[in-house]
Amino acid sequence: MVPAVGRRFGRRVAWALIALLPRAVIAQQQLSITGRVTSETGIPLHANIFLEGLSIGAQTNDEGKYSLVVAPARVQGQRVAITARALGYRASTQQITLSGMTITQDFMLSTNPLRLGEVIVTGAGTTSAVEKLGNTVNSVTADEIQRSNEQNIVNALAGKAPNVQIVSQSGDPGASASIRIRGSKTITGTGQPLFVVDGVPVDNTTLTTAGMNGTVSPNRASDINPDDIESVEILKGAASGAIYGARAGQGVILITTKHGRAGATHYTLRSTATADNATTDYPLQTRYGQGVNWTSSVCTTPNCFVASTNSASSFGPEIPAGQPRYNHSKELFETGTQLDNSLSMSGGNDRTQFFLSGSHYDAGGIIVGPNDAYKRYTARLNASHQVTNELRFGGNISYVDTRGNFVQKGSNTSGLLLGGLRTPPDFNNQPFLDTISGLQRSFRFPDPTITSAVTSRGYDNPFFTIYEQSNTGNSNRAFGNLSADWIPSTWLSFKYTLGVDSDDETRLQAIPKTSSSFATGQ
Repeated sequence: MVPAVGRRFGRRVAWALIALLPRAVIAQQQLSITGRVTSETGIPLHANIFLEGLSIGAQTNDEGKYSLVVAPARVQGQRVAITARALGYRASTQQITLSGMTITQDFMLSTNPLRLGEVIVTGAGTTSAVEKLGNTVNSVTADEIQRSNEQNIVNALAGKAPNVQIVSQSGDPGASASIRIRGSKTITGTGQPLFVVDGVPVDNTTLTTAGMNGTVSPNRASDINPDDIESVEILKGAASGAIYGARAGQGVILITTKHGRAGATHYTLRSTATADNATTDYPLQTRYGQGVNWTSSVCTTPNCFVASTNSASSFGPEIPAGQPRYNHSKELFETGTQLDNSLSMSGGNDRTQFFLSGSHYDAGGIIVGPNDAYKRYTARLNASHQVTNELRFGGNISYVDTRGNFVQKGSNTSGLLLGGLRTPPDFNNQPFLDTISGLQRSFRFPDPTITSAVTSRGYDNPFFTIYEQSNTGNSNRAFGNLSADWIPSTWLSFKYTLGVDSDDETRLQAIPKTSSSFATGQ
C-alpha cells in the first residue's frame, strides 16, 4: 500500500505541473523574424529572404521590409543562416540564433555589376551560375516590369536589355507586340524567341484573319498577368536555349512566376488607372468646302454620288461666314482609360505553400465609341506540397479570359482615318445613318434611299466604321504544369513536369452592306 502522505505529495506535484502548463504553452509561441533590406545608399530593395535548412522564405515589400515566421516546434535555440538575395546585388548571409519570440535582422546589399555568384534558371528547371554559363543572359526583375505599367509582357521588356527590339502594332487596347533578340534569322518564321513559363513552352502567336486589314490582333503572350511574374531571363545565346531544340533558335524568354512561401498569409492589392490621349493632331484646313478648283461638287438630290475622286476634294468654294465648320480629326478621338486591379494571397507552412491571384484589366482606347476596348480576366494558382523529405508535388495553373472589340483602320476606303480625314469641313458626319432609310450616308453619298442598300459610298463615314463594323476577338486559355521532384540522395534527383497550353479563340470580322470596299457586305 502507498502511504497517505505519499498520495498527498503525488497529487500536489500533479497540480503544480498543471498550473505550469499555460506558461509552457505561452513559451511555445511562434518566432517572428523581421527586418529591412536596403542598398548601400539606403534605397529599399525587393529581395528574397530565406532560412537555410528550414525551407522558410519571404519577399520584401515596397519599403524593403520582410517578415518570417518559424513554427514553435522548430525553435530549439540552434544557429541558422539567413540570406538576402536581390538581382544586381551581392547576396548577404548572417548567422542568427532561433530563440525567444522576435528577432530583428537588417541587410545592406552592395552592388554586383558583374553578377558574379548569381544563380539563374537556364531551362527545364536547371540552374547555373552566371559566370559558368558562357552566354549573355539579361535579367528583368518584377519591379522593372511593374514600373513599366505595361499590360503586355512583351512591351514591358522594352528598354530593359541591350539588343532587344520591341515593336508594337499600335497603341490600341489589345494590340500585339513582337520581340526580336537575335535579329532576323529565319525565312518562314516570325524571328521571335520562344516563351517559357515555369519550364513549359507557351504559345505567343498573333492570329490575324486573312483579307481584313487594319484590325489589331493580340499576341498570346499578352495573356500573362505581369503582376504574377517574379523574374524574366532573356537567353540570347544558342547554347543556353539548346534544351528546347529548334524552337529556341531565335532565343528564349524564360518567365518565372511568383510562388508561396512558408509563413503568415500575405495579401497584396495593386490597382492602377491610366489616361491616354492622341499625341498627333492632323492640321486639316477648315476654310474651303467640298469641291475642286474652288468649284462646288456637293450632291443635292437623293442617291446622288460624287463619282470622281478628284471632285471629292476639300478645295471647293470658301465656306460662308456663320456656316458650321467641322474638325474631322478631333471628332474621332477621346481620352482613353485603363483600369487594372490585381489581388493576390500567398502563404503556407513548412510542407505546403500556395500563391493565388486574380486580376481584371479593362481598357478603353482613344477612338470614340464602344468598339475600341479590351478586357482581360486572369486567375492563377501555384501550390506545392512536400509529401516526404525526398518527394515534392506541385501545380501551377492559369486561366485567362480576354474579350476585345476593335476598329478597322487600315483599309483605304472602309477604314477609319482615310475616310474621316478626307471629309470636307462643311459636311457633318453625324448622323452617319440616314434618318429615313437607315443606310450609311457619307460626303460622297449624302442622301441615300432604300434602293442604295448595296451601293458603295466611295469612302465610308468614319462613324459608320466605328459603330457598324464588327471586329471582335474572344479567347479562353488555360496553361500551366504539374510537377514532381524526387531526391533520393544528395547526388541524385529526378524531376518530371507535365505542361499544358490550351487556347480557344473566336474571331468575328464583318463588313456591313453599303461599305465602300464591299458594298454587299463580307
